[in-house]
Amino acid sequence: MTETKLSNGALHEQADNSIDCANDHDPLSLSIRSNYSFSKPESLAQLRPERGSGVLPIITKAENRQLEKTMAELTINKLKFNSMGLIGREQEIATLKSCYRSLETQKSGESSQFSSQFLKADKDLVLLHGFSGVGKSKLAETVKEEVAASKNAMFAEGKYDFVTMDEPFSGIVQAYGSLCNQIKDSELGIREAVKLSIMENMEQETEMLKELIPELGSLFNNQDIDSISVSTRSSLGTSNENRQENWRHAFRLFTRILGSFFHPIVIVLDDLQWADAASLDVLEYLISDVQNPYPLMIIGCYRSNEVNENSILYNRMQDLREKTERFAFRITDIEVKSCDADAVNKMIMSMMSIDDEEKTQELAEACYKRTLGNPFFLIEFMKMLQSESY
Repeated sequence: MTETKLSNGALHEQADNSIDCANDHDPLSLSIRSNYSFSKPESLAQLRPERGSGVLPIITKAENRQLEKTMAELTINKLKFNSMGLIGREQEIATLKSCYRSLETQKSGESSQFSSQFLKADKDLVLLHGFSGVGKSKLAETVKEEVAASKNAMFAEGKYDFVTMDEPFSGIVQAYGSLCNQIKDSELGIREAVKLSIMENMEQETEMLKELIPELGSLFNNQDIDSISVSTRSSLGTSNENRQENWRHAFRLFTRILGSFFHPIVIVLDDLQWADAASLDVLEYLISDVQNPYPLMIIGCYRSNEVNENSILYNRMQDLREKTERFAFRITDIEVKSCDADAVNKMIMSMMSIDDEEKTQELAEACYKRTLGNPFFLIEFMKMLQSESY
């Protein structure tokens, strides 16, 4: 088993993209909002938490006056939030891409320049974990660039939600719906070949998955659907235990078929701390499928502060770690921490389109003290400064 722990650096996730702590029903979000004033403040001093909250350090009056002076010298009324890219995540990105490229190498049978630790399995479960707002989701998306450069690879994302956390398979269904849409948009020859393989190898499983994934049904016409006999439909298990086993098996078969046409397949499951038990069962079935010869990469993002020894996710991951050698897959851990002061300054320089780091140094120091380097908080803080039109 290989575990890689990384830290340091900065990553931007757009606040407008509902990143990590933007869920109205999320207890962590409610806690954040109770400590932060997101309405227009009368002074910069009001941009800090209530005294004694223990959340973030408090800016002194002297520091506040210095910040106001600094802001008066800089124009912050035209910030470019969308122009920010990834800052300070070089090591994390390199590890993610190494995991992906090792699967690419195994697919093609080429020799590899990467470490031998990445060459012992054709499946990789990458766990990105850290506090809310540090940029786990955006980091996971960097693999999408690698997939786009590959000829036959596929990339799909699914996201779990606090409100719908009891809904079975919600994140996985989103991801596989995206995969089906990509098949539908592929060349006619490939699309027909995939459809034929599905019909030949997973009759009753197709019926089951169509209940969960409407996009799968869109691949077939009425004649195709009629070819599935009534006897096949009636053969599905009726007990809950049987149906759960059938679901897991259906996802396994479907993944094998997709892998025979598209490889590697990369699936990102976001906010995994809210995943239901049935989804985690499917995740284990996919990553431990020794009969699937095709490369598969699953990236799971979760908030480390919401996962402990009593949580389902924690215990499932511990169980999986004990199975890596037996079932020939890897687990790669990447800890995503808040960014340091230098990275905060670079982010502010990017937002303000300033090339001289000395010009933004004082502002960056104040922002770092106020946000502790959390990219989400930094963006919100800068937006509040922008609303003041300094």
